[in-house]
Amino acid sequence: MRATVQFINPHGKFALIAKLLQIVKGITNLRQHILAHGIVLERLSPGEVATLQQMLAQEDRFTYLTSDSTIRVRVTDGDLRALLGLGLVIPIPRRRNYFADIFWERGFTIEKLEPGQANDLRKQIEAIATVTLAPDIAQTHFCTVSGQVYQTNGVPLDTRGFTVRAFDSLPGARLVPCGTTAALQANGTYLVDYAWHTDGRKGPDLIIRVFDPQGNVVAETGKRSAAVQEYLDITATGVGIVRGTIHTPDGSPVADVIVRAFDRNLREETLLGSTVTDVAGRYEITYSGNAPSRGSKKTRADLIIRAFAIASDDGSAVEIGDEIAASPITFNAPQLQIIDLEISSVNDPSEYERHLAELQPLIEGESVKSLSDEDLRFLSGKTGIPFDQLNYLRLDAQWTGQYALDPAVAYGLFRQELPANLRGLLAEKPSRLREALKASLARNIIPESLGDQADQVIQQLLSLADSPALKPYARAG
Repeated sequence: MRATVQFINPHGKFALIAKLLQIVKGITNLRQHILAHGIVLERLSPGEVATLQQMLAQEDRFTYLTSDSTIRVRVTDGDLRALLGLGLVIPIPRRRNYFADIFWERGFTIEKLEPGQANDLRKQIEAIATVTLAPDIAQTHFCTVSGQVYQTNGVPLDTRGFTVRAFDSLPGARLVPCGTTAALQANGTYLVDYAWHTDGRKGPDLIIRVFDPQGNVVAETGKRSAAVQEYLDITATGVGIVRGTIHTPDGSPVADVIVRAFDRNLREETLLGSTVTDVAGRYEITYSGNAPSRGSKKTRADLIIRAFAIASDDGSAVEIGDEIAASPITFNAPQLQIIDLEISSVNDPSEYERHLAELQPLIEGESVKSLSDEDLRFLSGKTGIPFDQLNYLRLDAQWTGQYALDPAVAYGLFRQELPANLRGLLAEKPSRLREALKASLARNIIPESLGDQADQVIQQLLSLADSPALKPYARAG
Protein backbone atom coordinates (compact mmCIF):
# COMPACT_ATOMS: atom_id res chain seq x y z
CA MET A 1 0.00 0.00 0.00
CA ARG A 2 0.94 3.66 -0.28
CA ALA A 3 0.53 6.15 2.55
CA THR A 4 0.44 9.91 1.88
CA VAL A 5 1.22 11.91 5.01
CA GLN A 6 0.05 15.53 5.37
CA PHE A 7 0.88 17.39 8.58
CA ILE A 8 -2.12 19.20 10.11
CA ASN A 9 -0.17 22.17 11.44
CA PRO A 10 3.40 22.55 10.16
CA HIS A 11 4.49 24.86 12.99
CA GLY A 12 7.11 23.45 15.33
CA LYS A 13 8.84 21.42 12.67
CA PHE A 14 11.57 19.99 14.94
CA ALA A 15 8.98 18.58 17.35
CA LEU A 16 6.88 17.16 14.51
CA ILE A 17 9.86 15.39 12.93
CA ALA A 18 11.00 14.06 16.32
CA LYS A 19 7.54 12.59 16.84
CA LEU A 20 7.50 11.11 13.32
CA LEU A 21 10.89 9.43 13.84
CA GLN A 22 9.68 8.00 17.16
CA ILE A 23 6.57 6.55 15.49
CA VAL A 24 8.58 5.09 12.59
CA LYS A 25 10.97 3.42 15.02
CA GLY A 26 8.06 1.78 16.84
CA ILE A 27 6.43 0.21 13.76
CA THR A 28 7.88 -3.14 12.71
CA ASN A 29 10.48 -2.79 9.90
CA LEU A 30 9.17 0.64 8.88
CA ARG A 31 12.52 2.35 9.40
CA GLN A 32 14.30 -0.21 7.19
CA HIS A 33 11.49 0.09 4.63
CA ILE A 34 11.90 3.88 4.33
CA LEU A 35 15.68 3.53 4.06
CA ALA A 36 15.21 1.05 1.21
CA HIS A 37 12.41 2.80 -0.68
CA GLY A 38 12.76 6.44 0.36
CA ILE A 39 9.98 9.01 0.39
CA VAL A 40 8.16 10.45 -2.62
CA LEU A 41 7.05 14.00 -3.37
CA GLU A 42 4.13 14.04 -5.83
CA ARG A 43 2.03 16.39 -7.95
CA LEU A 44 5.11 18.29 -9.11
CA SER A 45 5.39 20.52 -12.14
CA PRO A 46 8.26 19.93 -14.60
CA GLY A 47 9.92 23.09 -13.28
CA GLU A 48 9.69 21.85 -9.70
CA VAL A 49 11.17 18.49 -10.69
CA ALA A 50 14.10 20.27 -12.36
CA THR A 51 14.64 22.55 -9.35
CA LEU A 52 14.65 19.64 -6.91
CA GLN A 53 17.05 17.68 -9.14
CA GLN A 54 19.45 20.62 -9.18
CA MET A 55 19.25 20.94 -5.40
CA LEU A 56 19.77 17.24 -4.68
CA ALA A 57 22.60 16.92 -7.21
CA GLN A 58 24.71 19.07 -4.86
CA GLU A 59 24.23 16.60 -1.99
CA ASP A 60 26.20 13.37 -1.68
CA ARG A 61 23.95 12.06 1.13
CA PHE A 62 21.04 11.25 -1.15
CA THR A 63 20.10 9.44 -4.34
CA TYR A 64 16.97 10.32 -6.24
CA LEU A 65 14.73 9.11 -9.05
CA THR A 66 12.34 11.29 -10.99
CA SER A 67 9.33 10.89 -13.24
CA ASP A 68 7.33 13.60 -14.99
CA SER A 69 5.61 14.67 -11.75
CA THR A 70 7.36 12.88 -8.86
CA ILE A 71 10.72 12.60 -7.17
CA ARG A 72 11.80 9.77 -4.87
CA VAL A 73 14.65 10.46 -2.43
CA ARG A 74 16.70 7.88 -0.56
CA VAL A 75 19.46 8.36 1.99
CA THR A 76 22.88 6.83 1.23
CA ASP A 77 24.43 6.43 4.69
CA GLY A 78 21.64 4.55 6.49
CA ASP A 79 20.81 7.48 8.78
CA LEU A 80 17.09 8.24 8.60
CA ARG A 81 17.69 11.55 10.35
CA ALA A 82 19.53 12.76 7.26
CA LEU A 83 16.37 12.16 5.22
CA LEU A 84 13.95 13.50 7.82
CA GLY A 85 16.04 16.18 9.40
CA LEU A 86 17.85 19.51 9.20
CA GLY A 87 18.81 20.65 5.73
CA LEU A 88 16.31 18.60 3.72
CA VAL A 89 12.85 18.65 5.33
CA ILE A 90 13.77 21.17 8.04
CA PRO A 91 15.04 24.30 6.29
CA ILE A 92 18.14 26.11 7.49
CA PRO A 93 17.25 29.72 8.44
CA ARG A 94 17.63 32.32 5.68
CA ARG A 95 18.25 29.65 3.06
CA ARG A 96 15.54 28.80 0.51
CA ASN A 97 14.69 25.10 0.54
CA TYR A 98 12.21 24.06 -2.16
CA PHE A 99 12.16 20.44 -0.98
CA ALA A 100 11.08 21.48 2.54
CA ASP A 101 8.49 23.88 1.13
CA ILE A 102 6.78 21.09 -0.85
CA PHE A 103 7.22 18.54 1.96
CA TRP A 104 5.30 20.67 4.47
CA GLU A 105 2.74 22.16 2.08
CA ARG A 106 1.75 18.99 0.14
CA GLY A 107 3.00 16.13 2.28
CA PHE A 108 4.98 13.07 1.28
CA THR A 109 4.28 9.47 0.30
CA ILE A 110 5.71 6.13 1.43
CA GLU A 111 5.09 3.34 -1.09
CA LYS A 112 5.01 -0.47 -1.01
CA LEU A 113 3.99 -0.68 2.64
CA GLU A 114 2.56 -3.83 4.19
CA PRO A 115 -1.12 -3.30 5.16
CA GLY A 116 -0.24 -3.59 8.85
CA GLN A 117 2.51 -0.98 8.55
CA ALA A 118 0.19 1.42 6.73
CA ASN A 119 -2.64 1.06 9.26
CA ASP A 120 -0.30 1.39 12.26
CA LEU A 121 1.20 4.56 10.75
CA ARG A 122 -2.24 6.10 10.22
CA LYS A 123 -3.39 5.31 13.77
CA GLN A 124 -0.24 6.47 15.56
CA ILE A 125 0.28 9.71 13.64
CA GLU A 126 -3.34 10.92 13.51
CA ALA A 127 -2.75 13.50 16.26
CA ILE A 128 -0.31 15.48 14.09
CA ALA A 129 -1.02 14.41 10.50
CA THR A 130 -3.59 12.90 8.22
CA VAL A 131 -2.68 9.72 6.36
CA THR A 132 -4.37 8.76 3.12
CA LEU A 133 -4.01 5.08 2.26
CA ALA A 134 -4.35 3.75 -1.28
CA PRO A 135 -3.19 0.76 -3.35
CA ASP A 136 0.28 1.09 -4.86
CA ILE A 137 0.39 2.37 -8.42
CA ALA A 138 1.45 -0.85 -10.07
CA GLN A 139 2.63 0.60 -13.39
CA THR A 140 5.63 2.47 -11.98
CA HIS A 141 8.79 0.73 -10.79
CA PHE A 142 11.92 2.48 -9.60
CA CYS A 143 14.83 0.47 -10.90
CA THR A 144 18.61 0.39 -10.85
CA VAL A 145 21.16 -1.07 -13.24
CA SER A 146 24.83 -1.01 -12.32
CA GLY A 147 28.03 -2.79 -13.19
CA GLN A 148 31.59 -2.36 -14.38
CA VAL A 149 33.11 -1.74 -17.81
CA TYR A 150 36.24 -3.74 -18.68
CA GLN A 151 38.92 -3.68 -21.33
CA THR A 152 39.37 -6.80 -23.43
CA ASN A 153 42.21 -7.94 -21.11
CA GLY A 154 39.86 -7.94 -18.12
CA VAL A 155 41.21 -4.73 -16.56
CA PRO A 156 38.57 -2.11 -15.60
CA LEU A 157 38.26 0.69 -18.14
CA ASP A 158 39.95 3.67 -16.48
CA THR A 159 39.31 6.76 -18.55
CA ARG A 160 37.86 10.27 -18.42
CA GLY A 161 34.73 11.70 -19.95
CA PHE A 162 32.95 8.40 -20.70
CA THR A 163 29.24 8.12 -19.96
CA VAL A 164 26.67 5.32 -19.70
CA ARG A 165 23.01 5.35 -20.72
CA ALA A 166 20.23 2.81 -20.27
CA PHE A 167 17.47 2.27 -22.85
CA ASP A 168 14.29 0.22 -23.05
CA SER A 169 14.17 -1.60 -26.38
CA LEU A 170 10.67 -1.47 -27.84
CA PRO A 171 9.24 -3.04 -31.01
CA GLY A 172 10.19 -1.33 -34.26
CA ALA A 173 13.82 -0.83 -33.13
CA ARG A 174 12.77 2.03 -30.86
CA LEU A 175 15.03 2.82 -27.90
CA VAL A 176 13.46 4.79 -25.06
CA PRO A 177 15.96 6.38 -22.62
CA CYS A 178 15.72 5.13 -19.04
CA GLY A 179 16.83 7.61 -16.40
CA THR A 180 19.62 10.12 -16.89
CA THR A 181 23.14 9.86 -18.25
CA ALA A 182 25.62 8.43 -15.72
CA ALA A 183 29.33 9.20 -15.63
CA LEU A 184 31.68 6.23 -15.87
CA GLN A 185 33.75 6.24 -12.68
CA ALA A 186 37.54 5.96 -12.49
CA ASN A 187 37.37 2.24 -11.68
CA GLY A 188 35.01 1.56 -14.59
CA THR A 189 31.85 1.32 -12.49
CA TYR A 190 28.50 2.86 -13.39
CA LEU A 191 25.03 3.15 -11.85
CA VAL A 192 21.81 4.26 -13.55
CA ASP A 193 18.57 4.83 -11.61
CA TYR A 194 15.38 4.99 -13.65
CA ALA A 195 11.60 4.81 -13.37
CA TRP A 196 9.86 2.20 -15.54
CA HIS A 197 6.15 2.11 -16.32
CA THR A 198 4.80 -1.40 -16.86
CA ASP A 199 3.04 -2.23 -20.10
CA GLY A 200 2.24 -5.90 -19.63
CA ARG A 201 5.88 -7.02 -19.71
CA LYS A 202 7.72 -8.47 -16.73
CA GLY A 203 10.40 -5.82 -17.06
CA PRO A 204 12.13 -3.55 -19.57
CA ASP A 205 14.30 -5.01 -22.32
CA LEU A 206 17.41 -3.13 -21.24
CA ILE A 207 20.14 -1.91 -23.57
CA ILE A 208 23.18 -0.41 -21.80
CA ARG A 209 25.51 1.67 -23.94
CA VAL A 210 28.89 3.22 -23.13
CA PHE A 211 29.78 6.46 -24.92
CA ASP A 212 33.17 8.11 -25.39
CA PRO A 213 33.56 11.91 -24.92
CA GLN A 214 32.66 12.46 -28.60
CA GLY A 215 29.37 10.60 -28.18
CA ASN A 216 30.39 7.44 -30.04
CA VAL A 217 29.09 4.09 -28.76
CA VAL A 218 32.12 2.03 -27.69
CA ALA A 219 30.44 -0.81 -25.79
CA GLU A 220 26.98 -2.30 -25.34
CA THR A 221 25.17 -5.04 -23.50
CA GLY A 222 21.54 -5.96 -22.85
CA LYS A 223 19.12 -7.86 -20.64
CA ARG A 224 15.59 -8.88 -21.61
CA SER A 225 12.87 -8.56 -18.98
CA ALA A 226 15.25 -6.85 -16.58
CA ALA A 227 14.56 -7.05 -12.84
CA VAL A 228 14.19 -4.04 -10.57
CA GLN A 229 17.88 -4.32 -9.74
CA GLU A 230 20.33 -5.59 -12.34
CA TYR A 231 24.12 -5.88 -12.34
CA LEU A 232 25.53 -5.97 -15.87
CA ASP A 233 29.25 -5.97 -16.67
CA ILE A 234 30.36 -4.80 -20.10
CA THR A 235 33.50 -5.52 -22.13
CA ALA A 236 34.49 -2.56 -24.31
CA THR A 237 35.79 -4.15 -27.51
CA GLY A 238 35.15 -1.18 -29.78
CA VAL A 239 37.44 1.42 -28.20
CA GLY A 240 41.12 2.28 -28.08
CA ILE A 241 42.61 4.80 -25.67
CA VAL A 242 45.94 6.59 -25.77
CA ARG A 243 46.95 9.00 -23.04
CA GLY A 244 50.05 10.63 -21.69
CA THR A 245 51.79 13.85 -20.73
CA ILE A 246 53.55 16.50 -22.81
CA HIS A 247 56.52 17.93 -20.92
CA THR A 248 59.80 19.80 -21.32
CA PRO A 249 63.21 18.15 -20.71
CA ASP A 250 63.11 19.26 -17.05
CA GLY A 251 59.72 17.58 -16.57
CA SER A 252 57.58 20.73 -16.59
CA PRO A 253 54.12 20.13 -18.10
CA VAL A 254 53.17 21.91 -21.33
CA ALA A 255 49.56 23.09 -21.51
CA ASP A 256 47.50 24.10 -24.56
CA VAL A 257 49.30 21.85 -27.03
CA ILE A 258 47.32 20.16 -29.80
CA VAL A 259 47.84 16.39 -29.66
CA ARG A 260 46.81 14.11 -32.51
CA ALA A 261 46.81 10.34 -32.73
CA PHE A 262 47.44 8.61 -36.07
CA ASP A 263 47.32 5.05 -37.35
CA ARG A 264 50.41 4.56 -39.53
CA ASN A 265 50.25 2.56 -42.74
CA LEU A 266 53.04 2.01 -45.23
CA ARG A 267 52.87 5.46 -46.85
CA GLU A 268 50.00 7.18 -45.12
CA GLU A 269 48.65 8.11 -41.72
CA THR A 270 44.98 8.04 -40.69
CA LEU A 271 43.87 10.55 -38.07
CA LEU A 272 42.27 8.75 -35.12
CA GLY A 273 41.52 11.69 -32.85
CA SER A 274 42.68 15.03 -31.52
CA THR A 275 42.68 16.95 -28.23
CA VAL A 276 44.44 19.77 -26.36
CA THR A 277 46.59 19.26 -23.25
CA ASP A 278 45.28 20.52 -19.91
CA VAL A 279 47.18 22.64 -17.37
CA ALA A 280 49.04 19.53 -16.18
CA GLY A 281 50.15 18.73 -19.74
CA ARG A 282 47.88 15.66 -19.87
CA TYR A 283 45.97 14.42 -22.88
CA GLU A 284 43.69 11.50 -23.63
CA ILE A 285 42.34 10.43 -27.02
CA THR A 286 39.80 7.72 -27.62
CA TYR A 287 39.31 6.14 -31.00
CA SER A 288 37.40 3.32 -32.57
CA GLY A 289 39.00 0.00 -31.76
CA ASN A 290 38.14 -1.01 -35.33
CA ALA A 291 40.02 1.98 -36.76
CA PRO A 292 42.54 0.00 -38.84
CA SER A 293 40.86 -0.47 -42.18
CA ARG A 294 42.09 0.03 -45.72
CA GLY A 295 41.11 -3.58 -46.47
CA SER A 296 44.09 -4.93 -44.53
CA LYS A 297 44.13 -7.64 -41.91
CA LYS A 298 45.18 -5.18 -39.20
CA THR A 299 43.10 -5.37 -36.06
CA ARG A 300 45.11 -2.91 -33.97
CA ALA A 301 46.44 0.55 -34.75
CA ASP A 302 50.13 1.28 -35.33
CA LEU A 303 50.05 4.42 -33.20
CA ILE A 304 51.93 7.67 -33.71
CA ILE A 305 51.32 10.66 -31.44
CA ARG A 306 52.14 14.09 -32.82
CA ALA A 307 52.08 17.36 -30.86
CA PHE A 308 51.48 20.74 -32.51
CA ALA A 309 51.63 24.32 -31.36
CA ILE A 310 48.42 26.34 -31.51
CA ALA A 311 48.81 28.91 -34.29
CA SER A 312 45.73 30.93 -33.31
CA ASP A 313 42.57 30.62 -31.24
CA ASP A 314 39.76 33.06 -32.01
CA GLY A 315 37.41 31.48 -29.48
CA SER A 316 35.44 29.52 -32.05
CA ALA A 317 38.15 27.50 -33.80
CA VAL A 318 41.71 26.48 -32.99
CA GLU A 319 44.20 26.69 -35.85
CA ILE A 320 46.96 24.11 -35.80
CA GLY A 321 50.56 25.30 -35.95
CA ASP A 322 53.95 23.62 -36.42
CA GLU A 323 54.65 20.10 -35.23
CA ILE A 324 56.79 20.26 -32.10
CA ALA A 325 57.09 16.60 -31.09
CA ALA A 326 56.25 13.12 -32.31
CA SER A 327 56.46 9.62 -30.91
CA PRO A 328 57.96 6.52 -32.46
CA ILE A 329 55.47 4.05 -33.90
CA THR A 330 53.82 1.77 -31.36
CA PHE A 331 53.01 -1.28 -33.47
CA ASN A 332 49.83 -3.23 -32.68
CA ALA A 333 48.95 -0.82 -29.87
CA PRO A 334 47.05 -2.36 -26.96
CA GLN A 335 43.61 -1.09 -26.01
CA LEU A 336 45.12 1.35 -23.48
CA GLN A 337 48.49 2.83 -24.43
CA ILE A 338 50.54 5.41 -22.50
CA ILE A 339 52.71 7.69 -24.67
CA ASP A 340 54.52 10.68 -23.16
CA LEU A 341 56.23 13.27 -25.34
CA GLU A 342 59.13 15.60 -24.56
CA ILE A 343 59.29 19.01 -26.24
CA SER A 344 62.80 20.41 -26.59
CA SER A 345 63.53 24.12 -26.71
CA VAL A 346 64.40 25.38 -30.19
CA ASN A 347 67.30 27.29 -28.57
CA ASP A 348 69.00 24.03 -27.62
CA PRO A 349 71.42 22.37 -30.07
CA SER A 350 69.64 19.99 -32.41
CA GLU A 351 69.85 16.22 -31.98
CA TYR A 352 72.12 16.08 -35.04
CA GLU A 353 74.51 18.60 -33.51
CA ARG A 354 74.46 16.96 -30.08
CA HIS A 355 75.28 13.55 -31.53
CA LEU A 356 78.22 14.87 -33.56
CA ALA A 357 79.58 16.78 -30.56
CA GLU A 358 79.40 13.62 -28.44
CA LEU A 359 81.19 11.55 -31.09
CA GLN A 360 84.11 13.88 -31.81
CA PRO A 361 86.23 13.06 -28.72
CA LEU A 362 85.72 9.34 -29.33
CA ILE A 363 86.51 9.01 -33.04
CA GLU A 364 89.85 10.89 -32.70
CA GLY A 365 89.78 12.74 -36.01
CA GLU A 366 88.27 9.87 -38.00
CA SER A 367 85.56 11.03 -40.41
CA VAL A 368 82.01 9.93 -39.62
CA LYS A 369 81.44 8.72 -43.17
CA SER A 370 84.26 6.17 -42.93
CA LEU A 371 83.12 4.52 -39.69
CA SER A 372 82.42 0.77 -39.92
CA ASP A 373 79.44 -1.09 -38.49
CA GLU A 374 81.73 -2.39 -35.76
CA ASP A 375 82.73 1.19 -34.96
CA LEU A 376 79.07 2.20 -34.74
CA ARG A 377 78.24 -0.65 -32.38
CA PHE A 378 81.11 0.38 -30.11
CA LEU A 379 80.06 4.05 -30.19
CA SER A 380 76.45 3.11 -29.51
CA GLY A 381 77.47 1.20 -26.40
CA LYS A 382 79.75 4.03 -25.29
CA THR A 383 77.32 6.94 -25.83
CA GLY A 384 73.89 5.35 -25.60
CA ILE A 385 72.99 6.75 -29.04
CA PRO A 386 70.90 4.13 -30.90
CA PHE A 387 72.75 2.27 -33.66
CA ASP A 388 70.25 3.31 -36.34
CA GLN A 389 70.77 7.00 -35.54
CA LEU A 390 74.54 6.56 -35.78
CA ASN A 391 74.03 4.84 -39.12
CA TYR A 392 71.91 7.79 -40.28
CA LEU A 393 74.76 10.14 -39.30
CA ARG A 394 77.17 8.06 -41.36
CA LEU A 395 74.84 7.98 -44.38
CA ASP A 396 74.25 11.72 -44.05
CA ALA A 397 77.99 12.36 -44.14
CA GLN A 398 78.38 10.07 -47.15
CA TRP A 399 75.50 11.70 -49.06
CA THR A 400 76.80 15.18 -48.26
CA GLY A 401 79.99 14.34 -50.09
CA GLN A 402 78.50 12.15 -52.82
CA TYR A 403 75.41 14.19 -53.73
CA ALA A 404 76.37 17.67 -52.48
CA LEU A 405 73.45 17.77 -50.05
CA ASP A 406 73.60 20.10 -47.06
CA PRO A 407 74.69 18.38 -43.84
CA ALA A 408 71.81 17.08 -41.69
CA VAL A 409 69.28 17.01 -44.57
CA ALA A 410 69.45 13.26 -45.11
CA TYR A 411 69.58 12.68 -41.35
CA GLY A 412 66.39 14.66 -40.86
CA LEU A 413 64.58 12.64 -43.54
CA PHE A 414 65.77 9.29 -42.20
CA ARG A 415 64.65 10.20 -38.67
CA GLN A 416 61.09 10.49 -40.02
CA GLU A 417 61.32 6.85 -41.13
CA LEU A 418 61.80 7.55 -44.82
CA PRO A 419 63.87 5.08 -46.86
CA ALA A 420 67.60 5.20 -46.15
CA ASN A 421 68.49 4.58 -49.79
CA LEU A 422 68.32 7.10 -52.61
CA ARG A 423 66.04 5.16 -54.94
CA GLY A 424 63.48 4.54 -52.18
CA LEU A 425 63.71 8.11 -50.92
CA LEU A 426 63.10 9.62 -54.36
CA ALA A 427 60.09 7.35 -54.79
CA GLU A 428 58.36 9.35 -52.05
CA LYS A 429 56.07 12.21 -53.03
CA PRO A 430 57.63 15.70 -52.77
CA SER A 431 54.95 16.67 -50.26
CA ARG A 432 55.98 13.78 -48.01
CA LEU A 433 59.63 14.85 -48.19
CA ARG A 434 58.70 18.41 -47.19
CA GLU A 435 56.53 17.19 -44.31
CA ALA A 436 59.35 14.97 -43.03
CA LEU A 437 61.91 17.77 -43.16
CA LYS A 438 59.52 20.18 -41.41
CA ALA A 439 58.82 17.58 -38.73
CA SER A 440 62.53 17.12 -38.00
CA LEU A 441 62.94 20.89 -37.82
CA ALA A 442 59.97 21.27 -35.49
CA ARG A 443 61.26 18.52 -33.18
CA ASN A 444 64.76 20.07 -33.09
CA ILE A 445 66.28 17.00 -34.70
CA ILE A 446 68.19 19.03 -37.31
CA PRO A 447 69.55 22.59 -37.09
CA GLU A 448 67.03 25.43 -37.28
CA SER A 449 69.15 27.09 -39.99
CA LEU A 450 67.89 24.55 -42.53
CA GLY A 451 64.35 25.89 -42.14
CA ASP A 452 64.95 28.94 -44.32
CA GLN A 453 66.12 26.80 -47.24
CA ALA A 454 63.79 23.82 -46.90
CA ASP A 455 62.23 24.22 -50.37
CA GLN A 456 65.64 24.66 -51.98
CA VAL A 457 66.94 21.56 -50.21
CA ILE A 458 64.00 19.45 -51.41
CA GLN A 459 64.44 20.64 -55.01
CA GLN A 460 68.12 19.80 -54.81
CA LEU A 461 67.27 16.31 -53.60
CA LEU A 462 64.63 15.77 -56.29
CA SER A 463 67.09 16.80 -58.99
CA LEU A 464 69.11 13.69 -58.18
CA ALA A 465 66.42 11.64 -59.95
CA ASP A 466 67.97 12.85 -63.21
CA SER A 467 71.39 11.60 -62.22
CA PRO A 468 72.88 9.18 -64.84
CA ALA A 469 73.64 6.77 -62.01
CA LEU A 470 69.90 6.34 -61.40
CA LYS A 471 68.76 5.83 -65.03
CA PRO A 472 66.34 4.39 -66.02
CA TYR A 473 64.65 5.66 -62.85
CA ALA A 474 61.50 7.77 -62.79
CA ARG A 475 60.49 9.67 -59.66
CA ALA A 476 56.91 9.25 -58.40
CA GLY A 477 54.71 12.31 -58.97
